[in-house]
Amino acid sequence: MDKEKLVLAENDELNKIIDEFNSDVQVTVQNIREKALMVSTIRSKWLARYMKEKENLERISALKAKILKEKVANGASQSILNLKSKDIIEQSDDKIQRLNKLYKMTQSIIEYLERGFNILDGFGFQIKTVHEILKSQGV
Repeated sequence: MDKEKLVLAENDELNKIIDEFNSDVQVTVQNIREKALMVSTIRSKWLARYMKEKENLERISALKAKILKEKVANGASQSILNLKSKDIIEQSDDKIQRLNKLYKMTQSIIEYLERGFNILDGFGFQIKTVHEILKSQGV
């Protein structure tokens, strides 16, 4: 996959999450009862996604470390040389570069989800407020 396609794929994944999250927290007159009943479920869904992304981040780190260790072990034995070798490998190895990009994308997703929890923390209150407004207007 060339670099442009990889960047677009990364953006697509984050954009899908953003769209899905926005859909989950969008409250309208038509869906207020449904959303009120689903506050816990929505929070649970995003907490599960958050935990999966954290696990993915750990797997990516472990895989990168394993690849680096193998490549350095094959090329050098001195510790100073190993540090330089790691830098060279990271800059030149396609697998490591893809893992680095995947790591950054996963970090972005995690950061978005962490900020999304702030929205979810007030979600029940938001629904209650909208419900009271609609009730006062006779809707």
